[in-house]
Amino acid sequence: MGFGLMPPHVLLSEAQAKRELKALGINREKLPLIAYSDAAIQHLIDQGATISPGDVIKITRRSKTMGEAYYYRQVVL
Repeated sequence: MGFGLMPPHVLLSEAQAKRELKALGINREKLPLIAYSDAAIQHLIDQGATISPGDVIKITRRSKTMGEAYYYRQVVL
């Protein structure tokens, strides 16, 4: 999902989240948080996604110097 100036946000399945975080050596509890009320989360819900607290969102940001960079957030109420 990407709209306007917002970078694409994707809800990861539990298996995807575990696999990607493990590959990066990141502990889910250490992830930065994203509020359930955030506009990007609400857009995903409007598109039919079922999102719950604890879910992991992958954000893709594009940079002229780095190409694509991935960021992960954990959903909280």
